[in-house]
Amino acid sequence: MRWILAALLLQSVFGAKILQLTDFHYDMDYAPTWPNGTKRGVYGDYCCDAPAKLVKLAIEKANEALPNPDYLFWTGDNVPHIENYNESYVINAIGYTTTWINSFFEGIQVIPTFGNHDYAPSNAFPDQNNQIYSKTYTLWKHWIGDSAKETFLKGGYYKLTGVNNETFLVLNTNLYYQFNKAKFLDKDDPAGQFAFMEANLEEAKTNNKTIHVIAHIAPGAFERTPKFTWMVPAYNKRFLDITIKYASTIKWMIFGHHHTDTFHVVKDDKMQPVQLMLMAPAVTPWFSDLDHAGSNNPAFRIFDYEPQTWAMNDVLTYYIDLDKLNQKGDTAWQLEYSFREDYGISSEINAASMNALLESMKKNETVFNKYLKYNSVLWKPETAEGIYRRAQLCSIEFPDFPRYNDCLNSASTYNLFTAFLVVMGIAMAL
Repeated sequence: MRWILAALLLQSVFGAKILQLTDFHYDMDYAPTWPNGTKRGVYGDYCCDAPAKLVKLAIEKANEALPNPDYLFWTGDNVPHIENYNESYVINAIGYTTTWINSFFEGIQVIPTFGNHDYAPSNAFPDQNNQIYSKTYTLWKHWIGDSAKETFLKGGYYKLTGVNNETFLVLNTNLYYQFNKAKFLDKDDPAGQFAFMEANLEEAKTNNKTIHVIAHIAPGAFERTPKFTWMVPAYNKRFLDITIKYASTIKWMIFGHHHTDTFHVVKDDKMQPVQLMLMAPAVTPWFSDLDHAGSNNPAFRIFDYEPQTWAMNDVLTYYIDLDKLNQKGDTAWQLEYSFREDYGISSEINAASMNALLESMKKNETVFNKYLKYNSVLWKPETAEGIYRRAQLCSIEFPDFPRYNDCLNSASTYNLFTAFLVVMGIAMAL
C-alpha cells in the first residue's frame, strides 16, 4: 500500500524530481556460500558489500519509482571495502555500474562523482592526472561533456551546466579526506579545487545566480561515532568558510559516504543557520565496525522540488529490508519516509526548516528517536544515549570541528532539557 501511495505522491503538483543513488560498493567476488560452507543471502548480507544482484535491483527499482528524473545524482563509491586491488579492478567496478545505470536511465542527465574507494589503492586520490581519472572520464564523458575534461583529469572534479542552465559544481572531496594517502603537488589547495569553487561561486554571485554542490564526502563528523571526523582540519575549515561566504549563492549541497541518513546545518559565526547538507543512505548494507555504527538497509532517494526556484519541497527515501529480500526475492521496495509527512515540515526544506527540526530533536525524544530509526534505514534501530546521543546532535549542528568538539564535551548542552522533562514527568506522576 505504501508503495502505491508513494507513486501517487510522485505525481504531485511539485512535478520536478531528482534521483540520488550512492555507495554501491559493488563486490564482484561475492558468493552466497562462504568457503567454509556458511550460507549468505543471494542479494547480500549485512556483513558484506553489495553483490551484482543487489546493485542491479536497486537501480531497477529506482527506475520503476522514477523512470524519468530531471537528474540522477550518483555520489560515488563503487569499489568494495577491500584491500590490495589494482587500477583495473577500480575501472571494472566503475565500468559495470556505469553500464547498469546507462541501461536503465538512457538519455537521463547523470551527475557522477568519485567516492573515496574509487581509486587504487583506496583513499589515495592525487592532484594530478592518472589512469583512473583518464579512464573514468572516458566512461563518463557522455554525461559530463568535453568542458569537464581539464579539471576532471587534474583532480576528478568538474562544472556542469544543466538542461535549464542550472550550474553544478561536482567536487572530489576525497582529496580532503583525513585518510587520503596521496602526496599533493599543492598541499594548500589540492588540484586547485578550492580556487575553482571560489571562482565559480564568485561569478555566480556577481550574476545573481545559484549553484548546486554535489560530492561524496561532506565536511564534519560521522554522527554515529563520537569524535570521528572526515576531513583534514584545515580543509574542513576552508570548505566551510567558502560555504558560509557564499551561502546565499549555494542552493543544494548533496553528499553520500556516511551510508546512513543524516544532515548537517551549517551556521555562521552568529549561530544563524545558513546552509544545509544532506547525506543519503547507501545501497550497500555493509557493517561498519566503527564504534556504534553497524549496518543499514539498502536505499535510494528522490527529491521533489520547484523547477523555477529549486526550492526543495520533499525528500523521499525508499528502501528494502535485506532479510526479507533474501527470504522472498520479489519483496517490494517501499517508501521508508517523507521529510514533509514524517517530520511535519510544511515549508521549504532548507537550513532554517531543518534547524527547526534539529531543535525539536533536542527537546523531544519521540522526534529524535524517529530520526534515529531512519538514520540506519530501519536496521535494528535503538536509542542513542549519553555520548552517542550528543554525537548525533552535535554532528548535525556543528560540522566545524571546534564547535563540534565543544558541543560533544559539554554534556549539559543536550542533557539538561531531557533531565528537566524527566523531573517534570516524575513530579506529574506523584
